[in-house]
Amino acid sequence: MKSFDKIEPVFHIDDEMNKLLGTIELKLNQISITDKQKRKYMISKSRVRSIHSSLSIEANSLPLFAVENICSNKPVLGKMNEVQEVKNAIELYSHIDEYDYKNENDFLKAHQIMMKYFEDDNGGYRNHGEGIKKEDKIIYMAPESTVVPFLMNSLFEYINNSDMNLILLSSIFHYYLVAIHPFSDGNGRMARFWVSLILKKYNSNFEFIPIEEEIYFNQEEYYTSIEQCHVNSNANVFIIFMLKTINSSLDKIIKSNNYVMNETQNKIYELIANNRFITQNEIVDLLGISIRTVKRNFKELIDNNIIERVGSNKKGYWEILN
Repeated sequence: MKSFDKIEPVFHIDDEMNKLLGTIELKLNQISITDKQKRKYMISKSRVRSIHSSLSIEANSLPLFAVENICSNKPVLGKMNEVQEVKNAIELYSHIDEYDYKNENDFLKAHQIMMKYFEDDNGGYRNHGEGIKKEDKIIYMAPESTVVPFLMNSLFEYINNSDMNLILLSSIFHYYLVAIHPFSDGNGRMARFWVSLILKKYNSNFEFIPIEEEIYFNQEEYYTSIEQCHVNSNANVFIIFMLKTINSSLDKIIKSNNYVMNETQNKIYELIANNRFITQNEIVDLLGISIRTVKRNFKELIDNNIIERVGSNKKGYWEILN
């Protein structure tokens, strides 16, 4: 194999990375969920949120509740191609334990499922050039298709031979996969899925943590960090971004898991559980409290990932998360 056919990741593990890794490790150890029903619920919710977020980054317009309905085999209204994208992702994420993150053949099989019915070459590397556009201007040209199989083989050799912390390794794999851009379509989706696979291998608590959602919330910085790495010819900026993303995701899961609702919030929670379309004004009337008190408690429930608003203020509804 020639040197230009090989991936040799360039990065430097600095004090900021080590500090973030230490913080992440401490937070992972804080998560202790022994109740089987709660574990099952949290894993299910995390999977739905991961799928919704990863596909939303790729411009799939289906809302979170639609993805949840598809997971439950319920009919939804939406574009056929977007529904199929969700079905493919559900199939893949549901069998995540069957894949070995070190195995390139598993990686190709996973892509075949992720892009089923969409690309003639799904499950295989592209045979044409690829460029990344921004506002109709090409800002990055991926490697020639002829070297893609060698580069991907080299990348998997790297992760097979590395004794690096898997959190770091997942970030490095993510960046260099995107840089190689080995597929006609589905590169981002596969990068994020493989990161989840590696992280889950590192610590089972990552089952509860939809990393894809935090990337979705910060997708502008996500793409900017990738672009910056292309310019710098090293992966440091992206590694820092991913470590901060993981750290932020852990903060949210710990906060929601440890949060104790007050009496008013428990009543609001019960009212939403019985009627997800209930309005704050209706809750004012039912509980006999001020709108200011209702709004303050709603904010706390939202900030602690207990509930979220799905859709617009007029036509949407409340979704219970935890």
